[in-house]
Amino acid sequence: MMRESLFNSLGPDIVGRAFCDLYAGCGGVGIEALSRGAARVVFVEKDPRCVKAIEDNLANTRLSGGAVVVRGDAAAVYVRVAAEHGPFHVVFADPPYGCEQLGEVARRVVQDGEGVAPGGVVVIQRSSNQELRDLPEPVREKHFGESVLSFFEPGGA
Repeated sequence: MMRESLFNSLGPDIVGRAFCDLYAGCGGVGIEALSRGAARVVFVEKDPRCVKAIEDNLANTRLSGGAVVVRGDAAAVYVRVAAEHGPFHVVFADPPYGCEQLGEVARRVVQDGEGVAPGGVVVIQRSSNQELRDLPEPVREKHFGESVLSFFEPGGA
């Protein structure tokens, strides 16, 4: 339900655009972006088992052509990923709940607009009890039980 709401909110803005899936897990969100017409998706995931699952899922869906899979910690590799593959029209971050790095990553993409294309959007999925300190107010939020999708437009896009 949350993934459907995410893509309904992004609407046609995904078609032909660059998408970054931070903390990608098994790649479900990024693969959905590719299936909805994203030009390319960069998956960032540190767990080697999840990286393998992303690669297998891309092969099974025949969507590998528009995908780049980067193994590494999102906070540590995002600068390089943004420089090599950005700017991104959508940056989606779904870290494990309670992830201490979320604030650092969020500040870089939301406040600084690092790696975000003009008019781009940053979407952060988080636990409803996890605060995002020192960030501007999201332009909208969607609540799903104990989870929240927060939508930001860096640079007042």
